[in-house]
Amino acid sequence: MILTYDGSLCGFLCLLGRAIKERIDVSDIQRRTQPGTADLFDQEQRIHNDPEWAAKVASGLESKLGRGFMITFAQAFYSEEEGVESDLLAVTRRALREGASIMNHLAEHPVGWVHFVAQKSNRERHRLLGLLRFQQLTDGSYLARTSPRCNVVPLLGSHFAKRLGDQRWLIVDEKRKLGIWGEKRKWSVVENIAISEELTLHDNEQKVADLWRCFYHNISNPGRHNPKLRQQFMPKMYWQYLTEMQPYMP
Repeated sequence: MILTYDGSLCGFLCLLGRAIKERIDVSDIQRRTQPGTADLFDQEQRIHNDPEWAAKVASGLESKLGRGFMITFAQAFYSEEEGVESDLLAVTRRALREGASIMNHLAEHPVGWVHFVAQKSNRERHRLLGLLRFQQLTDGSYLARTSPRCNVVPLLGSHFAKRLGDQRWLIVDEKRKLGIWGEKRKWSVVENIAISEELTLHDNEQKVADLWRCFYHNISNPGRHNPKLRQQFMPKMYWQYLTEMQPYMP
């Protein structure tokens, strides 16, 4: 049986819950935003989103397998690696049979692979915690843009909800047209988001950006200039969003 879903974590949790509860023999899991055509000899079933059911599945898995398992689960899912859904289904089924301790069997497939892709997305999440640059808009809210390799923007919500407190803020993944909106220490995922290039910045924003570029330019030590090390910590794929990497006019 081929199971399809909309590509969201909510949708995948619904799929996972159905597959486990109904003991479906799953041959493949596919993300589809549009109706697809299955092979002539394959059966295909579309799993629809049900936020309440997804929440129950997540809560049940966490109570049985622990929070650590669910963190690794989410990080691996957001890596968007091909076939990760099938691997997560296999690992979850085994963990429910044998216990969460199977996650320590890193030499076994697909446990080791799930850990590998989870670490991949977690590294990018950690990198973005330091490389996101917020701009204040005229309405007082703060906007940050990015285009990460992995779909890690939803993994940033809890951190920035605490860090930015009562501020209103939006982080946008321009590649996936997905964002997270935060206000009053709460946050939510926003899909199909498009940010206008004509957004008006706060009057002080340009001054702050100029001061930051000035500081970055003047604090550098020419004798210790190391482009390779800088690129290691600040990969070029993020430079278009970094205030300090924009042209500096003394």
